[in-house]
Amino acid sequence: MALGQAADEVGRVTESINDISEQTNLLALNATIEAARAGVAGKGFNVVANEIKDLAGQTAVATRDIAEKISKIQISTTHTIAAINEIVEVINEVNMVVANIAGAVEQQSVTTHEISNNANQAALGIREMSEHVSQITVVATDIARDISEVNQASQEMSAGSSQVNISASELARLADKINNMVICFKI
Repeated sequence: MALGQAADEVGRVTESINDISEQTNLLALNATIEAARAGVAGKGFNVVANEIKDLAGQTAVATRDIAEKISKIQISTTHTIAAINEIVEVINEVNMVVANIAGAVEQQSVTTHEISNNANQAALGIREMSEHVSQITVVATDIARDISEVNQASQEMSAGSSQVNISASELARLADKINNMVICFKI
């Protein structure tokens, strides 16, 4: 259950990053418009705006990639929970068999044949449980790999966000420069 909640939380973070990407894209569009208004003086401003737009696009792609991985994790989690439920059923069966064996021994009225049958049922239940544990191990390995991929994608997005901040600072600097140039031309 905690794994599913963690995947949901990562999903919410992904949505937030996607929102930031959309806002950055709008900022780049506004910067492109302002660069066009500034004419030749806004040429450098336009380059920075295009870089910001590209970074926003990369962030959107990474966000979609993370969302797909989260979906896979949630599917794996569902399969894991189903496998665990099967194990619980097998364990309950084993407990019932063991209880039957103990009752038979205490009452000393059960024949050797009945004890043998119950022991075989217990062995079958344990074998089934062992198979389910193997399946869970495979699913858990897949989940760990998917979480590692999500972590790597998050780190890449963090690096992209740092570049967006640098570009935004450069954009602000260029905007101030253009404003100062425009003031010089005002009568």
